[in-house]
Parts: sequence; C-alpha cells; structure tokens
Amino acid sequence: MQCSERPNFGMTLGDPSALGRPLCVDLDGTLVTTDTLAESVVLLLHRAPWALLPLIGRITQPARFKAFLASRVKLDPGKLPYRNDLVSALRACREMGRTLVLATAAHRSIADGVAAYLGVFDAVHASDESRNLKSTTKRDALVAAYGSRGFDYVGDSAADTPVFDAAEQGLLVGASHRAVRASRTARNVTVVSRKPSVLRAALKELRPHQWSKNALVVLPLLLAPGAVTLGAVGRAAAAFVAFSLCASAGYVINDLVDIEADRVHRTKRLRPLASGDLPILFAPPLIVGLLTASFGLAGGVLSVGFVAMLAVYLVATLTYSLVLKRLLLLDVLVLAGLYTHRILSGGVATSVPVSGWLLGFSMFLFTSLAFAKRYVELRSVTSDDKVRSRGYIRQDIDTVNSMGVASGYIAALVFMLYVDSAAVRAIYRLPMLLWLVLPILLYWLGRIWLLAGRGQMQDDPVRFAIKDGQSRACAVLIALIMATARFAPHARLGDP
Repeated sequence: MQCSERPNFGMTLGDPSALGRPLCVDLDGTLVTTDTLAESVVLLLHRAPWALLPLIGRITQPARFKAFLASRVKLDPGKLPYRNDLVSALRACREMGRTLVLATAAHRSIADGVAAYLGVFDAVHASDESRNLKSTTKRDALVAAYGSRGFDYVGDSAADTPVFDAAEQGLLVGASHRAVRASRTARNVTVVSRKPSVLRAALKELRPHQWSKNALVVLPLLLAPGAVTLGAVGRAAAAFVAFSLCASAGYVINDLVDIEADRVHRTKRLRPLASGDLPILFAPPLIVGLLTASFGLAGGVLSVGFVAMLAVYLVATLTYSLVLKRLLLLDVLVLAGLYTHRILSGGVATSVPVSGWLLGFSMFLFTSLAFAKRYVELRSVTSDDKVRSRGYIRQDIDTVNSMGVASGYIAALVFMLYVDSAAVRAIYRLPMLLWLVLPILLYWLGRIWLLAGRGQMQDDPVRFAIKDGQSRACAVLIALIMATARFAPHARLGDP
C-alpha cells in the first residue's frame, strides 16, 4: 500500500529477490514517451488523409480500430522516443537472467516491431483484432500467463491500476497526477518519475523566444516620416500578436510533420512533440486554437488587407514546411522572403508605405542569415550524405559560405546607398550620423560568419543573435545612432 518517489529504478528492477518473477513492461507512455496509436493516426493523416474515413466507423471498437490502422501504416520502431534510462535498466536485467515481457494495448504488429528492435523481450502480449489488451483485459492475460502476484509490472497510467493490483511489485514511469493518485490504493507501487507538465510543454512548443522575429512588423512604423500616432502603435502591436500566434501554429505544424526527422536530430529531438513531453494528440487542437486567435484578432482589429497578408504568410510557411525546405536554394530564398513579408505586413497594418530600400536590405540580410543556418547544418554532417530533409550535401559547404557572406555584404552595400539617398534626407535631421551604422553592421555580419566557421554557433543565427550579448549591444548602438540622427536638433555637422 505504499507510494514513494525514487530517482532511479535500476536497483529496483535488478533486485535479486525479484529475478525469478517476469518483469512486464507497458509500451505507450512507459517504454516510449509517446502514444503509438496517435503516432499511427498522424502518420496516416500525413501520408494518405483520405484513408482516415474508413476508420471513423471503427472508432467505437478499439481492437478493430487498431488492427485496421496497423494494416494501413507501419511505424518505424527505430524512430520512436524511448526512455533510455528504462531501456538501459531492462538490458541490465536481461543480462542478469530476468524474463522480460512487453505487455501493451498497442497492436501486435507495433509491439512485435519494438520487441525485435530492442532485442530484450522474451515474450509479447498485445492487442489483436478481437482483443484490446488494456486495463482489466491486460490484467487477466498476465494473470493467466504468470499467476496472481507472479509478475512485476512497469506502467504509466491510471488504466494500469488493475494490473498493479495483480502484480507483486509495480513501478510508475512518466506518471500523470491521476495515475499517482490511483496508485495510492494499489499494493506496493513505486513512483519512479512523473509526467512533465503538459502546459509547460505546450508553451515551449509555441517557441515564444521566436516571437522577437515578428517585431519586424513594427519596423515600417518606426522608420516612417512624421509623428507616430497612438492608433498606429496599437495596430502595430495587434499585428505583432497576430503574427506571433500564426507563427506558433506554423511551428506546431512543422514539428508534427517533421516528428520522425526531429527524433534523430542532435538538438531537435528535445522538442516537446518529438520527445513526447507534449502528447501528439494535443497538436491538432493547439493548431486550431492558435489560428483562430490569430485570424480573429487580425479580422477584428486590423484591415482585410492584413488578414490577406497573414493568410499568405501561413500558406507560405506550410508550403515551406511540407515541400520547399527540401529544395536547393529555394528554401533559403523563401526563408528570407518570409522575413521580408513581415515588414510588408507591418506596412499594411499601419498604413505606412514600405520603401524599396528597406525591402532590398531585408532580403539580402535575411538571405545571408538563412545561408548561415544551412551552413551550420552542413558543418554537423559527418559524411557525404544529403542533409536530412534538405537539398544540400556536404560538398556544398564552401559554396553556401560564399553565397551567405556575399549576401550579407550586399545588404551592407544597400544600406550605404540608402544613407546617401534623398529618402534619408527627408526623414533624418542628421543623416550623416547613419554612416556610423555601417561599421557596426559589417562587424556583426563578419562575426556571425566567423563564429559559424569556427563551429561556435550551433543555433539558428537569428536565435543566436537574440541570445548573444555582443549582437544585442550592436542592435542597441544602431538604434541609438538612428534615433539620434532622426530626432536630434537641426544642426550642421562641424557647426560650433
């Protein structure tokens, strides 16, 4: 009747007194952090969405539903997010001679694939067309095979309570609050670990740190001639929020589509959907909620033109995630275009015309940063194979470097020509001060590419710049120079 917290279950599983009992292990949420049924549905939706229609009539019959789904899609067991600490403990138990059993409500084809992949299980109990091996059904199957109190069990959910009652010893792994509460009435259940907060995982999935990119919608208002009105500031703020919500929906869609590729990536495997911290079934309602809030705000506060710009951004983002990011060079140009699109959208939201100078500078600058992102990815490739989900191979790294550096310095050239244009003299009181921006811009661009070349920038360049102290200092200096040049009292440089 005890329920306790333990930081490590290796010693528990390897207890010599328990070696004579089979150790039965659940799959979904326990051995893997995800739900293989939900994974199968999403995979079918991605590959053949029309095939979901025949599933609707079987949804009230779990066993038939799982069997039909398993006949349509095949999960790759090598791309599932396993609990590595549990797998290591199971391997150690196997070496000590303990019998290991995979007992899961997943369909047998999935369970057999996982068992074959890991190579540690002596037996498999799983669902088939006539039986959904869950809760009391699983309990009855295990009792029939090993006897009451004749086995130990590792599970994760409140549905496992009947199985825990029949087991000699139970361990809860990745347990929800409901499962922990239910375990208090179970006999000798140890809570190994708790499920991460879904709310925290959902917030992380939104990537709020990326919202700073959407501040570009405010740029046309800041650079516009004349005084800034409170109404324009409010519209710019609404545009920022709408774009941020829409961008977050795009991130969720991208992570859902790329979930298998992300799981084998060095850093992306830690994303909430890929790691299993955010259940995959939460993704669709999260996407719908974000898009509803985004377009609701845009339609209620801003113009129809801005709603259209937001829709174009969403379509372009989805097209990039599904197709364009795999196409050589086009992916970089689309990324740069999405940044420039934010600036154009800000102009539409605030009714401020966007100059060609700003658009040209933006396109070249963000093309350089997009190339830097691909350069970082290419540096991490250790073979001559193509970068996963990209159109680049290792031999492209020098060309990508050249095009990225050239694009950055062309952006600096565009800024230099802008400083000497009539447009600057119409807005700035001391336009000559803007020349001070040029060396700062050249320094920052050069530093970004040098750090990338040294392997000291392992992140998206924009995200790196946001976190980097020197990059922030450069941004502050540029902002101060431009503000001084614009709002300083009328004077001529050289006057006493």
